[in-house]
Amino acid sequence: MIEVNKLSKSFSELVVLQDIHIQIRSQEIVVLVGPSGSGKSTLLRCLNGLEEPSEGTIRVGNTRWEASMGVQAKKQAFRDIRWLTGMVFQSFNLFPHMNVLENVIMAPMIARKIPKEQAVQLGEDLLSKVGLLEKKIEYPSRLSGGQQQRVAIARSLAMKPQVMLFDEPTSALDPELTGEVLSVMKQLATEGMTMIVVTHEMRFAREVADRVIFMSDGKIQEEGVPDQFFAEPKTERARKFLRQIGE
Repeated sequence: MIEVNKLSKSFSELVVLQDIHIQIRSQEIVVLVGPSGSGKSTLLRCLNGLEEPSEGTIRVGNTRWEASMGVQAKKQAFRDIRWLTGMVFQSFNLFPHMNVLENVIMAPMIARKIPKEQAVQLGEDLLSKVGLLEKKIEYPSRLSGGQQQRVAIARSLAMKPQVMLFDEPTSALDPELTGEVLSVMKQLATEGMTMIVVTHEMRFAREVADRVIFMSDGKIQEEGVPDQFFAEPKTERARKFLRQIGE
């Protein structure tokens, strides 16, 4: 589903990502872990063009982006990739002047030209999936952080993505609200959604991930199945990280 080769990203003199290689199968759940500043979120943002890589290639489905392409070709490639990917951020980014249902249905109506009646049915189905159908006419300011994040997930799903990217979706939440968001993500995993998740929730990584990728200093230091990574990390850098977070 996703293939990344020789991907690097620099901001002026600051090198944030170096020579990243990743292959992700359809329906695979990959969790990116590592210390703050290791490049995890930048990698996620490069995958759908929120940041343009300095070097390398990205393929999502049948769409390929290459740093060597011309400007217009690169823009079109990322537009095509965004049709295939949904992204959920740390901050919920809901429109405050729209109610919950309106937040969910706006993008499919505008971007996919779905008729309003069909979009409303889709929106209600997705709000039911995330346990918030009864809140459909509420405004974001009336919701808890966990509820707002679940609306953000429903909004991403409304565009029918083949891949979901989660950038620390629970880091802005109080601990008691984290569980309700993770439970929705676990449900998506059981339904076969391909997912890449940047998170500090190691329990989620243990329980849900097919593969854990550990990043540090802008590089992939190691990767493996959760049982292997948490029990017997291969590198001293990963062992130090797990000791620091109490794993």
